[in-house]
Amino acid sequence: MITPTKEECIRMLEANNVPQNIIEHSKKVFEVAMKVADILEKKEINVNRDLIGAAALLHDIEKLKEDHENKGAELVKSMGFSEVALIIRKHGLSHLDDAQLVPSRIEDKLVFYADKRVKDDNIVSLEERFDYIKKKYGFANIDKEYDFAKKVEEELIGNKKIS
Repeated sequence: MITPTKEECIRMLEANNVPQNIIEHSKKVFEVAMKVADILEKKEINVNRDLIGAAALLHDIEKLKEDHENKGAELVKSMGFSEVALIIRKHGLSHLDDAQLVPSRIEDKLVFYADKRVKDDNIVSLEERFDYIKKKYGFANIDKEYDFAKKVEEELIGNKKIS
């Protein structure tokens, strides 16, 4: 499996004209993902750090497009990074009713969770992030998605703090 390096991911974002604020968000998601990977590895759970890192950096490469999860996955797959694309496709909230798009592997869950802990380029609680999502995107009821994120949090980090 081939995964792009951190530097290659940043160049890919820039080449795709991703706004700087989204790049900064993605860098912070990468940071959170690596912290969660550290926690998992201390529990002797193996994770593919290169795969997680690339997916964390590239998850919003098509953020400005409708259905950005699928559009981003298609773009990244077309660049030859199909494993990264699979994670990108599963990082959003809008497809949790589709069993094929629910984060299921540890790497899927890790990137999904890391993204839900970053508001703009700040690490926040799930509660704060979901409150922001409700207000910014007009989701009146995302309780099921929040409950899913809380279950993923418990599975990945338990009571550990990430800041």
